[in-house]
Amino acid sequence: MKLSKKSITLLSFTVGACLFVTTAFADTLLGSGYDRLKSSAKTTASLMEKDMKNYTLEGLYTLKDNDQTLLQASSTQKMDTDKQMTEDNTVTKTAKGEVASSYSYSDSKRSINKNGTDSTYYVMEYPANMNRKAPSFNNPFKEKGAQEIEKIVDAVVGGLKDYVQVEEGPEGGKVFSGSLSETQVPAILNAVTSFGVQRMLNNRSEIPAIESDVFVKKVVGSAVENKAGYLENVTGDITLSGKDKNGVQHDLNLNILVKLSAVGNTQIVAPDITGANVEKVNYANGFSSKYVGTYKNDIIMDKDGKFVKIGERKLEITSVDNGGKVTGKYTETVIPGYESQYPDPDAFGFEYDSATSPTFTYKDAKGEQKNGSIHQGAPGKIYAEMNIEYMNKNSYRSNSKLYFDGEFTRVFE
Repeated sequence: MKLSKKSITLLSFTVGACLFVTTAFADTLLGSGYDRLKSSAKTTASLMEKDMKNYTLEGLYTLKDNDQTLLQASSTQKMDTDKQMTEDNTVTKTAKGEVASSYSYSDSKRSINKNGTDSTYYVMEYPANMNRKAPSFNNPFKEKGAQEIEKIVDAVVGGLKDYVQVEEGPEGGKVFSGSLSETQVPAILNAVTSFGVQRMLNNRSEIPAIESDVFVKKVVGSAVENKAGYLENVTGDITLSGKDKNGVQHDLNLNILVKLSAVGNTQIVAPDITGANVEKVNYANGFSSKYVGTYKNDIIMDKDGKFVKIGERKLEITSVDNGGKVTGKYTETVIPGYESQYPDPDAFGFEYDSATSPTFTYKDAKGEQKNGSIHQGAPGKIYAEMNIEYMNKNSYRSNSKLYFDGEFTRVFE
């Protein structure tokens, strides 16, 4: 399953914090049940990867600052590996009342996407001779470096394993719960948490920049393992306290609820788009000749409490043929005086077959070979990722350089 780039960007903080809570706290809270919970989490991931033919995964994330809601996001994802069907619904709401939503559906023959207030359904039909892979769940415990991270977490946990209640579930299975107050969080764990979360907070414009005296004020978590041996409900609640540059105190609270349900009973139905506004998108990652043109993106940094433009990225799509072959070039220009802030600007040409894959190879400013990827975005925009590192055949991560933002806007003369 794959969320839109906008959804991923908007949920980056909540998902990242969710993962941080899960690995660095949820496990640590469960004392005598620590190993049992970790085993249950691994079993759940393994079943989702191989044995669960269909299921529904729901999530609700709420972020507050001093009891004022900053961001709320909900998502419902359905997967059926046997029928090669997926369906995703995501809705986010900001403190200003701005609502963004996205919907996607796919099966073995086509994909359908619709975003926010756009009334258009974008339909992409796959070639008849295409050997399309069935949708799959990427097991995080099998990702590169997962074992090393687990060992580090185990070492940092220490005596926190004792803060736990483990009970038998009313219908079998286990119920895990635990909590920590600020006085119970060890200094090393508090320092690591504060540093990691502070970096995430300062990258989000809608969240106050916490600059000093950051500490974990409260953590509460629970998890329910059913009699089948997998986790079906996980909740987490973490509160961090800190001060902004003006010395104003902020209590940031993140509440997370994740639910796995309808295992073996999830049904996915294609949306009825009869009479709706439909735009056909050519296969080849959505690219056609209409994407030929120049796209720009500002290089921006935070300096002395202000956002400053220090350069510009330019991505040119010079041609897209009927077979889906995309040709173009990419350049980065740095404003004089900021060279030390953004060293080694890249400049390269690229060519790839988007009908096969949206990825391409290029050589960076140091002459090292890297992987990049380009996707269609909202009308007049494209999204680029650079310095991609493949984790396995089904997943990758982007290790883009500092101040990199992948959304490029079309330049209209």
